[in-house]
Amino acid sequence: MSGPVLSKPHAVVVTEQVKPGGKLSHVESLCAGLELIGWRTSLLRWSDFSFLERAWVKLPSYALSRFDPVLSHRWSIPEYTAILERRLRDLVRREGRPTVLSLQETYVVPAARKAVPGVPIVLTAHGPWHREVASGYGVPLDHPVIRWIRDIERDAYRDADAVVSVDRAHAEYVREFGRADRTWVIPNAVDTRRFRPNWQGDPFPPETEAWIAARPIVFCARVLVPKNGVNVAVDAARLLRDRGVEFVLLIAGYGPMRKELDSQVRSAGLENHVRFLGAVSTSEMPGWCARATVVIVPSVPSKGVEEATSISAIEGQAVGRPVVASDLGGLREVITNDVNGLLSPPGNAGALADAVQRLLSDRALAKRLGDGGAENVRTSHSLEVWSRRFEEVFHAAANTMSGSPVGSSARLA
Repeated sequence: MSGPVLSKPHAVVVTEQVKPGGKLSHVESLCAGLELIGWRTSLLRWSDFSFLERAWVKLPSYALSRFDPVLSHRWSIPEYTAILERRLRDLVRREGRPTVLSLQETYVVPAARKAVPGVPIVLTAHGPWHREVASGYGVPLDHPVIRWIRDIERDAYRDADAVVSVDRAHAEYVREFGRADRTWVIPNAVDTRRFRPNWQGDPFPPETEAWIAARPIVFCARVLVPKNGVNVAVDAARLLRDRGVEFVLLIAGYGPMRKELDSQVRSAGLENHVRFLGAVSTSEMPGWCARATVVIVPSVPSKGVEEATSISAIEGQAVGRPVVASDLGGLREVITNDVNGLLSPPGNAGALADAVQRLLSDRALAKRLGDGGAENVRTSHSLEVWSRRFEEVFHAAANTMSGSPVGSSARLA
């Protein structure tokens, strides 16, 4: 394949994610971090497809979902990957043969392998995909489409030249598919040039400022799906309101549970205490985190899905805010209880309310935990440290393809 000859190593990062959320933050941070340490990056996303290409994938999916909530996947995944394969070939013709392909979704591995043969594929495991689909759409794990999705995962994890898991639990999940070698654990990180203590964001819209009315802000940035436990946060808000605590709960995110959560807020009479912000862009997120008094991550288990090393938790820590998170999954790898945050029993609204109230009433504790969180991010989850770890994996994957031995020092799992 022809293309420009460039001295910098080149990573092509592929994801279908375009909406604000943890995966998009991960991808944007990965590109920024690699460029920080001397790489060139190209990002290929769903939004790069033409209008007609997107319509071809999505419109039949809407029709199929009327018969079965997950049936649309049987159309959208094959059609999406066929377009992706062509788009990858076009990108390589324009920008040259890459050093590595960094993939964020399991189902794109076969298309990437066909489009750019001989280039190492590093696949990041962001979550147990088939379980997440089952949980999000409310279907059983033995549904035929869910079993088909699980087969896609199995084949992808076995075929990738290296697999990165965002926490230890996800590494174990990958191993369930028979992939025990060339796996690394690299917890999530944030761009500490943007998320940092004493960040001064733009003022909020006047109407939002008037509604907040100088009350302490409890901030919850979550996609509105069952595993993220936003309903638990609303229950905790009701308890805090009933105790006479001054606060507002701001929820940033989108998702299928929005109507259900709106109803929960209205039923509890919480309109003066809870507000949904909708999708908040990654550029705006540092300002929202910095204005918070407390950041919460109220995740719960759902059909075998547990929170990974939540980017929301790391973002809160990075700006020096105390974080209250559920005591499960990768959150335990980000937060040490009473050192750089507080851990709360998952699904327990009373315990979550207690922890938030404790931080709102004890400024010294809030500052100590906020400072501890900022130090944790600086030493373990900063952009440069994180990017160097990915660079090790990229080199290891390339060495594996060339038949060279991979040193144990590069293995992080």
